[in-house]
Amino acid sequence: MIRKAFQFIFSSHLLLALIPVVVAGAVVSSQVEGRADFANTELAQGVEDRWGEPVRQPAPSLRAVESGSVFTELKAMPFDSQHVRVDAAMNYRKRGLKYFSGFDFSFRGDYAYANTSGHDEDVAFIFPIEFNKSQVLLSDVELTVNGEKTQAELKEGGTCLLWTGRVAGGSRVAFTLGYKARGLGSFQYRLDPALPAKDIAVHLSVTGGDNFDFPEGSLSAQSITRTAEGLAFDWRYSALESGVTLGLILPSEKSYDAIIATMARRAWAPFLSFFGLWSVLALGSRRKLLFYETGLLSVTYAFFFVLVAYLSAFLHFYVAWPLCLVAIGAAAVVYLKKLFPEARTALLTMGWLWSMGVPTLAVVVPGYTGLIYTLELLAALIVALHLSLKPNVRALLAGVPS
Repeated sequence: MIRKAFQFIFSSHLLLALIPVVVAGAVVSSQVEGRADFANTELAQGVEDRWGEPVRQPAPSLRAVESGSVFTELKAMPFDSQHVRVDAAMNYRKRGLKYFSGFDFSFRGDYAYANTSGHDEDVAFIFPIEFNKSQVLLSDVELTVNGEKTQAELKEGGTCLLWTGRVAGGSRVAFTLGYKARGLGSFQYRLDPALPAKDIAVHLSVTGGDNFDFPEGSLSAQSITRTAEGLAFDWRYSALESGVTLGLILPSEKSYDAIIATMARRAWAPFLSFFGLWSVLALGSRRKLLFYETGLLSVTYAFFFVLVAYLSAFLHFYVAWPLCLVAIGAAAVVYLKKLFPEARTALLTMGWLWSMGVPTLAVVVPGYTGLIYTLELLAALIVALHLSLKPNVRALLAGVPS
């Protein structure tokens, strides 16, 4: 049995056929994974330069001093409430095989402060801007104080907005600041590291994606709600320590570089099923494939993974994959039909689709990989049982002409 197996391997040129498939799979997998590493460094920096950056928005601060005192003696004062709303819409950016989680968003912060000192206070409302305004396209900045639109000055090289005014003793002042911008990857809201916070409420809504995570070191949302448009996240605390961060890693598109690399790396396994198809055809027609015929078929099979990797850099994977499946499959089926004219075209087409479709499905839905392979083996077993009962197959296997 072992001797016959080795004879079949050499006579059918199986080792020759595996060489281009294994080599192409290894090269494609290595190149794709190398591009993925590049995408996390230089490419990511290029995307940030064009489309935004992770948004880290510090909470504003309030400084107060008794009216008539020296203004340099300003004292940091906590807000009585901080209510923030962020509405983000995903705007994914594709570079090669990599998708980046770009998003456009609007920010609105409502802040209240009550002067309980018993005397008038001169106050400074400071809103930090710790991101590159040209990258995030900061726009529509508006500050209202007690419902009246007011002018805020850009200070310290444009790194903060400043408003100064007077708050009478025993009165309350409300600030509302809004702006629009775009970001990349994540949004974080960081409370003042010098003061405790009271009455914190942050609402962050996202449209255009449903997979998410929370940044390391930040508080997870207390409430996650699925809406008609997407997801909504809420944080609400009556009090928090200073310097706490609330935020979200925005949803991402599925990364197809890992899928293509895995497909290419496993290419030799589904190739065996396609190889088995033409081996059965050769056995049935009593015609051995020549070494160059086997080589051409295996190179055609391997070229599928090369083409789908490059084409997916310009088209969506779910467009590139069927195009490659049809183009390369047509070439392989036509060639096999020329070699085995008696074989049915439907059978050859089904063999090609089977060898490509099932393994790809197992990679695309990794949670069901084991089940898909098990069902594939079950289907092959049922076909083998069915064929073994046919008289012509039994005669062929027995070495007797049917």
